[in-house]
Amino acid sequence: MKHIYLTLIAFSIALTGSATTIKAIQNNYWENTASWNLNRLPQDNDSIIIPAGYTITLDVNVQLNNVVILVYGTLGFNNGKLRLDNPSQIIVENTGKITGINSNDQLTIGGTLKFSGTELNKSGYSFANNSTGTSPFGFISSTLPVIFQSFYVTRQAGNIQLYWTTSAEFNNKYFEIERSIDGRNWKAIAQISGSGTSSVVTQYNYTDKNISDATVYYRIHQFDLNGSSEYSAIRTVYNNADAPVANIYAAGKQAINVDFNSNIKNNVIIQVVTMSGQVIARKEYKQASYRVTIDLTTPAGIYVVQVRDGNGWSETRKIAF
Repeated sequence: MKHIYLTLIAFSIALTGSATTIKAIQNNYWENTASWNLNRLPQDNDSIIIPAGYTITLDVNVQLNNVVILVYGTLGFNNGKLRLDNPSQIIVENTGKITGINSNDQLTIGGTLKFSGTELNKSGYSFANNSTGTSPFGFISSTLPVIFQSFYVTRQAGNIQLYWTTSAEFNNKYFEIERSIDGRNWKAIAQISGSGTSSVVTQYNYTDKNISDATVYYRIHQFDLNGSSEYSAIRTVYNNADAPVANIYAAGKQAINVDFNSNIKNNVIIQVVTMSGQVIARKEYKQASYRVTIDLTTPAGIYVVQVRDGNGWSETRKIAF
């Protein structure tokens, strides 16, 4: 049974838009703007495509956040490093490959080495994300999973709206939406057709009407064409105006998750502060829609996480590691 890989960040995906797609248009170096159809370098939140027949050579150090890289051609490392954050993922299609020449060539996701130039070439179909292993087992050669790029729910008057997006699908037949009022007993309430096989961002939504329960749980049950299936994470919505907009919690020994329970459309600033008032991490997002993960390189202790937008809303919580 294939697994659904739920990415942790989808702040750039709005309800009415999608990630920007940037494609290589010639054999050239990554850092050359002429290599790309938008005449700029790939940046955070992009969907980056290297088409079949093209080779992009990376001989510099590049760091990107919340990106999906689709390699149909060749991504060739030549004393270069590609550092991606936890939500990012890279997919080598059947016609694609990743090459390197020595140990200076490195691809990392969330600080974990996924590919080194000392390995054999990575060919398709294979993929790497924050759920796969460490080099030389950083890539999994498998059937393309359904990759969720966001999933959240929000209450609108008496209705509950579900939104989710995928960045890639393979033989995806349909999604079944399930609801629970106690988090244990589930009922299927709707079925939404999948996109079959797709390598672009696809948006889905569903309205659950006339729901008055104080707390409601939702999950998505995804089915393949061959009958196998897998569940998404569970999302919760409250019938309470005082319910927190953000759930702030530790996600491992040196990471913090901020889950948003509604669509925050103003600029969001997240700071991590020591008990003495020193800011050790600060990130700003132009548009928030799901969850953010902040990776830290700090010793064990107690920290204060401050989350605020540009419209006067803020929440603060202490986190202990």
